[in-house]
Amino acid sequence: MTGLRQVIRVPFHLRTLTFWVLTFSCISGSTPAQSSSQISEQNIRVDVNLATLQFTVRETQGKLINNLNRDHFRVLEGGVPQEIAFFEPPRNTSGEMGPLRLAFLIDMSGSTLATRAEELTSAGTFLENVHDFTEVGIFGFTHELIPLQNFTSNRSLAQKALSEASEHLGRTAIYSSLSELILRMKNRPAGTNRNVIIIISDGLDDAYRMAPQSISLALSNNVVIYTVLVPSAAQLYVAPTSPVSQSTISSTLPGDEREAKDLAFASLSLRTDGEHFSGFETILNFDQVMAQINDDVFGNLYSIGFYTNEPYRDRAERNIRVEINYPNASIPARFESLPERLTAKMEFITALFDNEAMARLPNALQPTFHEIGAEMDLLSPQRQGGQIGLPFRIKINPLRLRRNEKGSVQTQFGIIALLLDQNGNEVVRLRELFRVHLDVKELRAGRGIIYNNKLFAPPGTYSLRLALLEIATWKMTAFEKVVRIREP
Repeated sequence: MTGLRQVIRVPFHLRTLTFWVLTFSCISGSTPAQSSSQISEQNIRVDVNLATLQFTVRETQGKLINNLNRDHFRVLEGGVPQEIAFFEPPRNTSGEMGPLRLAFLIDMSGSTLATRAEELTSAGTFLENVHDFTEVGIFGFTHELIPLQNFTSNRSLAQKALSEASEHLGRTAIYSSLSELILRMKNRPAGTNRNVIIIISDGLDDAYRMAPQSISLALSNNVVIYTVLVPSAAQLYVAPTSPVSQSTISSTLPGDEREAKDLAFASLSLRTDGEHFSGFETILNFDQVMAQINDDVFGNLYSIGFYTNEPYRDRAERNIRVEINYPNASIPARFESLPERLTAKMEFITALFDNEAMARLPNALQPTFHEIGAEMDLLSPQRQGGQIGLPFRIKINPLRLRRNEKGSVQTQFGIIALLLDQNGNEVVRLRELFRVHLDVKELRAGRGIIYNNKLFAPPGTYSLRLALLEIATWKMTAFEKVVRIREP
């Protein structure tokens, strides 16, 4: 299991825009990048090519089957059988467990909007892998507790409530909402002696000193808490010097107070025999976080791993199937940790949020990724002051992006670009994040997404390597071109 991890803070500037034409400035760096050749071939295979699937197996009536072995399973990718690299049966060999109540408590304040889509998708997979007798409640909170779905054994009602967790905005009140939820759980059906609460939040509650009271209430009511600390929107989108940040908690907090809030949030789980998850690796693979919590609570997950020969293939095109050689057995849903989310992308994504990670980013930005419909155009050089800028433009096709329930596109992108001289030395580096919102009318009118920027360097021949990432889906497209900067 994962313990308390250090939270990465993001001091760099980022602008948020709702316009379809986006223009940003260049960020340069001089620290030499780590060569990707320093990683051994064996580690590349283990980290990049390994796909992991975790799931429960059920009979037609819904009863769990926890006593199958490796020979009962066959994994196919693209219709081709794969060799199973490792197999782990469920820890709970009998599949039996007493009734329990489980609640999701989801931060629905404006500060967590950036990562909510990923969280809700993984939470939906979680619900498909719990005991039928488990009563599940879906609750949100802003400045108050929001009951989206009171405790029910009906999975469809719980799934529907999860989809509604994206509709609210407001301030953050973790501890008062948690205490109210625990009091609701006191009135439980006979025989239910276990209670679990999974809290997903950025932890930014001014009333963090109320944490000991919430912990005491949880302990007296046999409640185990799991906490998942996700980055706040202010961490991702607001600069410390921005006028917007003056009213945003996370960007104005002194370091000691921010740390105190993080520790108070983590203590909810660590003091109640749960687990705490934090760091940007949490949002990089939210499926894995939910799988770990699910396995800790129920112990019913099978784990199967195989090495894929196409580590950068798009998730939707993989067509992974798990076949079971057992009568009337089926898999309701899978937690997936696929290569597209692993080493290569993690290095890139971490560098978007962490200044120190920028220095470790390899010069090779994985040009094998082509998962977003995008084109890059080089424009005529322009002189600005005493420097020469190489303007470039990225055109992104919004029709290939995921749409929300209203049919509009609301997403975020990250950009990292490197300009290298003919000796492979870094000359300039660019890093930005930006948000996009296109409603249905704009999409019908043919509006597109255009990102403009400039890279400044002396006249010469360079290698331009650029990666574009959609934050919500972790899809990435990379470009590599030889460019010549001349006097305009």
